[in-house]
Amino acid sequence: MAITCSWSATGSPTPRDTAVAATTPGAAHWRSDDLAIEPGFHSWQHHYVSATDLYDPALDRLLLCVADDMTGGVILTAPVCTWVVHPYDGGVDLFAESTKVRDQLASRYAEWLPSTRQGT
Repeated sequence: MAITCSWSATGSPTPRDTAVAATTPGAAHWRSDDLAIEPGFHSWQHHYVSATDLYDPALDRLLLCVADDMTGGVILTAPVCTWVVHPYDGGVDLFAESTKVRDQLASRYAEWLPSTRQGT
């Protein structure tokens, strides 16, 4: 599954960036959340969800959109959420199904980890 976003000042869903929409053309609006932290100021994030395959070339284009800071809020997950990946323009957060799997991944891909690992 791929979750992509658009943003607006109202609760009405807005179209996603053209490049992002091209990577997940079948995405359906799932939900909208008001991210406001100050009264009277509204900042809505509109979430779109689509089925995807880890081997789909469009996923590479979506990750390039994230890496090039063209979009944010992207989440990739298995349909049953046994893992969640949140890429951003400076890296990626990975949520594994257990600490055992997390530690196995950390060991297997140790060279990918930053030199200081806070919050592990």
